[in-house]
Amino acid sequence: MTEVEKKGIGKSKIGLLISGVLIVILAISSLWLFTEVNSLQSQVSTLETDNSSLQSQVSSLSTDKNNLESQVSSLETWLDGNITDYESQIATLNTQINSLNAQITSLQSEIDSLNTTYHDYVATHSYSNSEYDTLQSEYDNYVATHHYTDKEYNEARSSFSFYYVKPEQKFGVYDLEDELYGLEWLYPYEENVFDCSEMSAYLEWYLENEGWHTYIVCGEAPWDGGYHAWLLVETSVDHYMPVESTTIEIVWWDNPYFDNYFIYDYEFETIQEAIAYYESEFDWWKSP
Repeated sequence: MTEVEKKGIGKSKIGLLISGVLIVILAISSLWLFTEVNSLQSQVSTLETDNSSLQSQVSSLSTDKNNLESQVSSLETWLDGNITDYESQIATLNTQINSLNAQITSLQSEIDSLNTTYHDYVATHSYSNSEYDTLQSEYDNYVATHHYTDKEYNEARSSFSFYYVKPEQKFGVYDLEDELYGLEWLYPYEENVFDCSEMSAYLEWYLENEGWHTYIVCGEAPWDGGYHAWLLVETSVDHYMPVESTTIEIVWWDNPYFDNYFIYDYEFETIQEAIAYYESEFDWWKSP
């Protein structure tokens, strides 16, 4: 084989080797590009998903923005309609405050004048010890003469001896209703003067003299807890019906407080028992 032929075969091998190397490089490059393309596609997909989410958020925020703008518009409309009214109310209140301040100033002036008068009075009307003693004596005498003595109690019992000379006893709920029908108080209710206790004492006296066995009772008011007095009238043997003396009416069974009328603290058979318990509450004969 000639020298030339050997050189040609050597070049051919080198070309093949280079070609193989280039193919390997191309293959590696293709694999790398494929991997990069897949990675980029994955990133693109993620970015598209994020983009879709952001667009959804933008849409939601846009809706919220529209709602807030609508609320702001409504609030502005409401404020426009009410600020004038509030300003008018404030002006009215300021006028009232000014008026009250003027009254306070006037009252303070009166107080100052009264204080001056009081001090002048004290300076010119001081009481001596003897005058104080006289006043104390008059007070003690008043207290002593405005309470019931044993003698007065005995006279009261004597005065009411007829009270319990009872006629034949009556019975019947509806007969009791007829007995009370048409009765009215000549004097109106007046607390601590002629109230439920005096009315109960007087109505008990009236019913006893008409033949009805009657108790005066007192305790917590059946309907709201205040202290109260009323009557229990025997309408059949050992059976009683409550009677409101203030209105002169029977308390019927369907009254929501009916049962409460049988819950009480004190029960008085006679006026003597009642005045022994609390004389000034039941002495109706001393009322107007």
